[in-house]
Amino acid sequence: KPALDWNARKRIAIGAARGLLYLHEQCDPKIIHRDVKAANVLLDDDYEAIVGDFGLAKLLDHADSHVTTAVRGTVGHIAPEYLSTGQSSEKTDVYGFGILLLELITGMTALEFGKTLNQKGAMLEWVSLFSVIETNILVHFIH
Repeated sequence: KPALDWNARKRIAIGAARGLLYLHEQCDPKIIHRDVKAANVLLDDDYEAIVGDFGLAKLLDHADSHVTTAVRGTVGHIAPEYLSTGQSSEKTDVYGFGILLLELITGMTALEFGKTLNQKGAMLEWVSLFSVIETNILVHFIH
């Protein structure tokens, strides 16, 4: 299938961000998704994004800072602090969203990225803006 153009990627990113904002700020209690990734962002024909798959979600009172649970999620998308403490919050969803953004920009999954560059370790440890942007996106962005 053809690569997404820059406008479609932007639209997906903005839609997913709005969905997470709604879950974190406008729901009462707030909803911590705990598995933000491309497969859980549904798209319509116009690339409007809808955050879906709430199988791992937890409810959190607005007065509380986190919920402690067994770690669940998708490898490559789980925030390091959640892995080490078992505490999830909006911040763990924001980390997953950051990985989603990197996937949108690079055109690769979090796991593919490391394999392609023969790197070991987490995607975020060695991302550099111009080394990861998909060439056709960079050309369209500059022009």
